[in-house]
Amino acid sequence: MFRFEICDNNRQWSRFTDFYISHRASIIPHYPVILVLRDIKNYVKHGRTAIILNECDEVVGIGSFVLGLAEADFQHKEIAVLGNSFFVEEFRSTRMFIRGLQVLAAQIRDANPDVKEVRIPTSAENPYTNRLYQKLAVKLHSYESAYGQIHIYSTSFHEYEQFCNRFC
Repeated sequence: MFRFEICDNNRQWSRFTDFYISHRASIIPHYPVILVLRDIKNYVKHGRTAIILNECDEVVGIGSFVLGLAEADFQHKEIAVLGNSFFVEEFRSTRMFIRGLQVLAAQIRDANPDVKEVRIPTSAENPYTNRLYQKLAVKLHSYESAYGQIHIYSTSFHEYEQFCNRFC
């Protein structure tokens, strides 16, 4: 069993931050702590995060999004950008991932009912996430970053919700 908590207090944010820092290299190889902290600041100001807890109250995953594009100073609130999400290995082939996408979809709709598009960035070096995101979105573009090549996948919010709801 597992449960989701939307981060809205210091304890949840602390647990989210600890997990993110601990697992950052599994999300994006060579991802520096300073960028994790920048991401968290952006989630606080422009989005939402969730921690996923197992039956022992241990964090086993995280999920997040921002509204707007970082490169446009978080304008374009009609675009939700999923953040660096991660689940420990034992939960990757379970319904947790789909349930996590469903929770994020509900949170995106709650944060801005007028969202039109969902973008999903992922490291080009991560075959697991690239295979996964190709199932629900198309690759919009790629770019080179200080920590490697990043692929950006895109889908309409409607199609994202439909994909998530197929598994209800």
